Amino acid sequence: MNNKKKIIIDTDPGIDDTMAIYFALMSSKLDVLGLTTVYGNTSNIQGTENALRILEIAKRNDLTVHTGSSKPLATEYLGKGEVVHGLDGQGNSNLIKPRLKSSKINAVDFLKNKINEHPEEITIVPIGPLTNIAHLFIQNKGIDKKISEIVLMGGNALSQGNASPAAEANIKNDPEAADIVFSSNAKITMVGLDVTNKVFMDEATIHQITNHGSEITEHIKVILPHYVNFLTEFYDKKGMPIHDSSAIAYLINEELFKTISYPIVVETEGISRGKTWMGTSKTEDTNNPWINRLPINICIDVDSEKTLKLIVNTLTC
Repeated sequence: MNNKKKIIIDTDPGIDDTMAIYFALMSSKLDVLGLTTVYGNTSNIQGTENALRILEIAKRNDLTVHTGSSKPLATEYLGKGEVVHGLDGQGNSNLIKPRLKSSKINAVDFLKNKINEHPEEITIVPIGPLTNIAHLFIQNKGIDKKISEIVLMGGNALSQGNASPAAEANIKNDPEAADIVFSSNAKITMVGLDVTNKVFMDEATIHQITNHGSEITEHIKVILPHYVNFLTEFYDKKGMPIHDSSAIAYLINEELFKTISYPIVVETEGISRGKTWMGTSKTEDTNNPWINRLPINICIDVDSEKTLKLIVNTLTC
C-alpha cells in the first residue's frame, strides 16, 4: 500500500522553488503527481522551461508540467522577481534547454482532473502566487471541498513582509487571488515568513548540499550564488532564508512547526496591499471582514535546526 502523500506543486521556478521541487521529489514521504506553473519569480513561459529542466535533471520523465497563469487576476505581471532570481529564473546560469515538452493540458484543468480522480486525497502545494488556485476555484464551484489540503508558502501573520514592509512576495503578486483562496472551504496551512525567515541556511550548510556531487546538487550549486548574494545583502547576513522548502518540510513532518488557527483576510488596497491579516469570525458584527471565513492553520514557529537537517539529508541522500 502506498502511504505517500499525493501532492501537486504549483510553482514559479525560481531558485528556491527549484530546491523545493528537488526536495519533494527526493522525499520518501511524498508522491509528486505533477507540476503546474505560474508567473512570479519569472514569466510562466520561462518557469515552465525551468520546471521541465528540473524534472529532466531529476530523471523524472514520468511527470508532466502544465502551464498556468501568465498574470494576476486584476493587474499585470511586473516581472520584479528577475532581480532576485536572474533573467532566466535560474541565477543567470543560462542552462541548456530541456528536451522535455510541457503538457497540452493547462494547469487549471490538470488540477481539476487530478482532484476529481482522487477526491480528498490531493494536497496542493502552491509556492508561488495563488492565481492558478483562484482560477481553479472560480471555474469549478465546490472543488475546494474535494481537496485534502492546501499547504502554501506565502503570507506573514506576525512578521514584516519582504516585498513591502507589510506583505510577502507571493501574496503581494496577486492579493485578489490570495483572498479568494483564503475565503474558500479548503483546509489551508500557511507556511509564511513567520517561520521561513527562521529556517536560515548559513554558508556551511549550503556547502554541505552544493559539495555533494550529484547531478541535482550540481544544478543547485550553479544557480544558488545569484540568490544567496541578493539575500545576503537584503538581510545583512550571509546565507539565505529557506522559504519554499519549508512548505515541503511541513508536508513531510508537520511536528517541526507550531501553528495557530485564525481566519485570514488579504488586503487588496493601499500601502498594506498583500498583507495577510489574522482575525476572528466569532462575532455577531456583520461588518467584520473575517465573518464566515474558516480558520487557517498558520505556522508561527519552527524547529529550524531539525528542518535544515531534514532538507540537507534529503537532498544529499
